[in-house]
Amino acid sequence: MPPESYRPGAYGGQMARYFRLGKADSLVISPASKPPIAVTRLVSNFGLPERTASIPSEKAFVVSIHLTPARDRGQEIWVDDKYSRIPVWPSGGVGIYDLESNPRTRHPGPVDWVHYHIPRSTLDGFTDDAERPRIQHLRWVHGSVDRVLQQMTWMVLPSLQDPHRFCALFLDYFRLLFCAHVATRYASACHAQDGFRGGLAPWQRKRVEDLFRENLDGKLRLSMLAAECGLSVSHFARSFRRTFATSAHRYLVFQRIAKAKELLTTSNLPLSEVGLVSGFSDQAAFSRTFKAVVGASPGKWQREVTRRGRYVGRALVS
Repeated sequence: MPPESYRPGAYGGQMARYFRLGKADSLVISPASKPPIAVTRLVSNFGLPERTASIPSEKAFVVSIHLTPARDRGQEIWVDDKYSRIPVWPSGGVGIYDLESNPRTRHPGPVDWVHYHIPRSTLDGFTDDAERPRIQHLRWVHGSVDRVLQQMTWMVLPSLQDPHRFCALFLDYFRLLFCAHVATRYASACHAQDGFRGGLAPWQRKRVEDLFRENLDGKLRLSMLAAECGLSVSHFARSFRRTFATSAHRYLVFQRIAKAKELLTTSNLPLSEVGLVSGFSDQAAFSRTFKAVVGASPGKWQREVTRRGRYVGRALVS
């Protein structure tokens, strides 16, 4: 058996093998110099008629959310060989498993589950940054519904099949938000710092604004921005939101839209070029985001601005 440090983690194709499934879509969110989380979707129309294989011991948790409800006999679970049956498990229901306790399951009906693989080092890094006590245990009730995690899951699912669907900054924020939610909801001893009230200093704000203007392509990472400001990632994220009243990813979107509007009104570039210069990966992403933020497609907005400009020009001449 290979050393534990070289054994694949219980996610992606490895998790599919433990569940005796052929494949599984997955995504590893791994910020620079930070431990990752991995997201795996396990789908079977035939369910899991046999008990899943043993998962080798690993210093990690799996947070599992069911996108479909349990049927018939519910779900059977073994943890450290202790058996339990959960008769009702609704859509959005959550189970959390310590991978040092050999969790196994059997489920007679169709499954559509999303597993979040969280190394303990990931949670330790999050709590250390936030100056909170380290998490020893997570507490939950099998099948209890978590609507916040359910919405987060639907939001991130497209990236499992298209890893470039979201920029690195969005995934950094998703990882941070996920850790914060798990720590706040399932670790009872973990509380936010009530005394935090500050935002970014003026020099930090200017540096951040310059970095965003110079990097509309989305290659910025939270760790890079935090380092430029001399802050931990968690401290930077809180300070950024207090200063700009939004997240860094949303701020990036607004800066891209502002650049696109400038180009649409001052250049003759085709829409596809406007999108690329403004930092969007393709024209479809540009059009979709522009319409969501502005309320009209780029072409329609450009025609309306041009029409209003002509009207104002005629009014001034007359």
